[in-house]
Amino acid sequence: MSEEREKVRCRSCELVQWSDRAHCRRCGSPLPEPVVKVVERIVEKVVIRHDPECLENLEKARRLILAATERLMQQPVESLAPIVLPHGPQREAFPTLADVERAAIVAAYQRSNRKPLEAARLLGIGKTTLYRKLREIREDAA
Repeated sequence: MSEEREKVRCRSCELVQWSDRAHCRRCGSPLPEPVVKVVERIVEKVVIRHDPECLENLEKARRLILAATERLMQQPVESLAPIVLPHGPQREAFPTLADVERAAIVAAYQRSNRKPLEAARLLGIGKTTLYRKLREIREDAA
């Protein structure tokens, strides 16, 4: 029983449970897949099989990320401040997923004038998730 199993958090009800389940035990909605498995499948389709549908989906995802970045960057002139990746490695050329997530949360929180509900709406996540992420960012910064 010392074997470590991955846990996953339900997107709708925030219940943490083992990732070997397909659906949430509380609300029954499908659970998100661990990021590592998703990345492994994408790499397999793109690098090994050269799957055109997967390449198309990656291009759509890139456009969505660019649109979200532009939307977050459209702030009033008086509140323009450079977005700094908190607690991120400075030597690496490419930021990690956690650094990008922190930067997006901090940017949305600053753009919404420190109003958590508005920041959660900007990011398209629940208020409980935003509060948890903000708490994690504060703990990492300490």
